[in-house]
Amino acid sequence: MKTLIFTAKSDYARFRCPYTTTSALTFLTIHPVAARGLIGAVLGIEYEQLYDYTKDIKIGIQVLNSIYKDTQSFNLTAQANNNKAANFQSRVQFLRDVRYRIFVNSTEEKLIQLKNTLESRSYVFTSYLGCSEHIAKLEYEDMLETTLSKDSIVDTIIDKDNVDLEAIENTTIFMDRIPVENSSTREYTKYSDIIISINMPIPIKDGEIFRVGDYNVFFL
Repeated sequence: MKTLIFTAKSDYARFRCPYTTTSALTFLTIHPVAARGLIGAVLGIEYEQLYDYTKDIKIGIQVLNSIYKDTQSFNLTAQANNNKAANFQSRVQFLRDVRYRIFVNSTEEKLIQLKNTLESRSYVFTSYLGCSEHIAKLEYEDMLETTLSKDSIVDTIIDKDNVDLEAIENTTIFMDRIPVENSSTREYTKYSDIIISINMPIPIKDGEIFRVGDYNVFFL
């Protein structure tokens, strides 16, 4: 099987946690559901077909830049008169200076379609990272054969249960709980507790890891 690799970067990104409303928090990284949506956007997959088109796509994510959060205050206009206020204050979190390497594992037909679109930059819909204000710059890297890896380290985010935490030394890690699957109505249906390391391999104790070029990848 083959895996396509591309990078996505932006000055800002926001992947809103669904349990927050006016004081919106963000996940620490792009998650597989958002990555599938990004793929659907550049290919021009209509909303009604997006879930069926992307549900079999497996995603690996490597966080390339350090994780920084900014919080900004907004003065929003009320759309309902239930509080009899013309506007209200909202504090919103953003990720700053983000860059991700995204590994896409799917059928060769879909990978070739994505490859041609990324190389020609003929995106159907504007690509952005979680919020329409945060336009993404995408760069195609490669499409490579993929095999099971025998290494005991991984270069991408990975489920915490597969990580050998006791073997981690002199490495800064981040932990988050991110959505990995959704329904046809865009509701998140499955979450994963993941470990993130910036440009340092993570030791693992078990789990299926794949070798894609120079990278050990865990697919979600």
